[in-house]
Amino acid sequence: MARKLDQTGDRKTPLQSAVAEMRRIFLQAGVFGLFINLLMLTGPIYMLQIYDRVLISHSVPTLVALTLLVAGLYITLGLLDWLRSLVFNSAGSRFEDLLADEAFERVVDDGLNKTGPGGEDTLTSLRTLRRFFSGQALPALFDLPFAPLFFLVLFMLHWAYGLWALFGAGLLFVLALANRQFSSRALERSEQLERATRRHMNETVANLETLEAMGMRGAMQRKWRGLINESDGALVKSGTSLGAFGSGTKIVRLFLQSAILGLGAWLSILGHSTPGAMIAASILMGRAITPVQQIVTQWRTIVSARSAWHEVQDALDRPAGQAGSIELPPIEGRLSLSNVFAAPPGSHKPMLRQISMDILPGDMIGLLGPSGSGKSSLARVMLGLWPAMHGVVRLDGAEIASHDRARLGPQIGYLPQQVDLISESVHANISRLAETPDSQAIIAAARAADCHEMILSLPEGYDTQVGPGGCHLSAGQRQRIGLARALYGDPQLVILDEPNASLDMSGEQALANALKALKARGASVVIIAHRPNAIAHCNKLAVLKSGQLAAFGPREDVLPKILSENARPAREAASISAAGAANA
Repeated sequence: MARKLDQTGDRKTPLQSAVAEMRRIFLQAGVFGLFINLLMLTGPIYMLQIYDRVLISHSVPTLVALTLLVAGLYITLGLLDWLRSLVFNSAGSRFEDLLADEAFERVVDDGLNKTGPGGEDTLTSLRTLRRFFSGQALPALFDLPFAPLFFLVLFMLHWAYGLWALFGAGLLFVLALANRQFSSRALERSEQLERATRRHMNETVANLETLEAMGMRGAMQRKWRGLINESDGALVKSGTSLGAFGSGTKIVRLFLQSAILGLGAWLSILGHSTPGAMIAASILMGRAITPVQQIVTQWRTIVSARSAWHEVQDALDRPAGQAGSIELPPIEGRLSLSNVFAAPPGSHKPMLRQISMDILPGDMIGLLGPSGSGKSSLARVMLGLWPAMHGVVRLDGAEIASHDRARLGPQIGYLPQQVDLISESVHANISRLAETPDSQAIIAAARAADCHEMILSLPEGYDTQVGPGGCHLSAGQRQRIGLARALYGDPQLVILDEPNASLDMSGEQALANALKALKARGASVVIIAHRPNAIAHCNKLAVLKSGQLAAFGPREDVLPKILSENARPAREAASISAAGAANA
């Protein structure tokens, strides 16, 4: 979903739109709730008529007529209750539908900018809210405001019934507050620890080979076990409180309903009530306090939903990455960096300083420098993944941030240093998950990366599932498929971060052929490399040292300087070796 710049200044955010629509849907649910709770009076009224009219008159026709009427009312009640459940269910589906795309984009933004906690947490919280809409807690919350209706009817039967019901409701309310006080903090702590446990497991699975090779399995397991134990402790503590208050609430409700029968019997003995009113009062009492008991029983669900709401709200309230509102023409590949300072997202210490260079269509730039000099960081800045702290990055004259990423992305090819494939088929990875992939373009990209034959040799060819992160393939196969993905659709700006890192001799030859083809069609190419054969086709070289541009210019001017600087340490090492031999 491309986010447009707000031209009017009063456009609602997706969260505000979702809340506004939920208000309209909840209004419908409230209307259903009104009629549902009115129809809940059917049972008490029926009892009044049976005990105070039918049993006295011995009228069978009246009994039959009342029973048929009650049956019809209960059928209507069941239908309305079912319709209300459909309203809640559709509300949950609509709520998720309105926010899912925005939540996904914020998760991606947070991942790029390192501004959010964990993307999985936000999406999991959205699903938690979706389940809350379909659960039992929400109807109880909607029925609670109608409890005064039943208290009013109880007062109409006799003021003593009403006072007893109010006393019972107050007692249950105190229990509910105590339940909230004792269990909410433990429940929220348990939710936080469960999220931390999921993040820890994700980190473990993502680094399995490294952890296993370095003997860190036990340490990671100990940390995981610690999180599990702490989470279980909080869960047991909250479960103990919830169980105690749930049982207490149930016992209190049963006592209140039984006691009101005793009260009704006493009033009947005194001649202030009737047996029918006594039975009706017991039913009304149960109906008036049932929502409170249900809320206490569902308190864990309510707390989880509240935590999920805050998580989603915080995620959607964070500033979103902005996309340009003007559709720019297809790029030519003119990339310009002017006095750029940049730092990793979330950091204020610049990793790159005073970077200025111009890359023209058809240029092939070799980006060199020692490890840790900022080469991969500069690639991210060129792609607009890292914003410039100072200075400006322009693509075809426009700031790169003003380009709509959805339109710009297909025109860019990027091969990261660590190639991670999506758990999909080979052809889906090469086509970048295109809705309507171009088979000819997929094969052309694979041929350009010289991996067409390799792909055909896989068990299911282009339909082979690569597994999470491409785990079913070797490093060299992932590298070639990643290169094919970067070349898919003939992008005009191509950035390759150590493209020959996992390639054999045939793979390097395929890379050389791909670079020749890119240069021939006038694409702008940046190659980050350590091996000299990767820059053989470059017409310009850039050298980074400690985050600054040490040299940039034509290859024939920069390369001799690099070679002379590299030769100096070699001569010094040779002289030291000779001196050592002489002293021996």
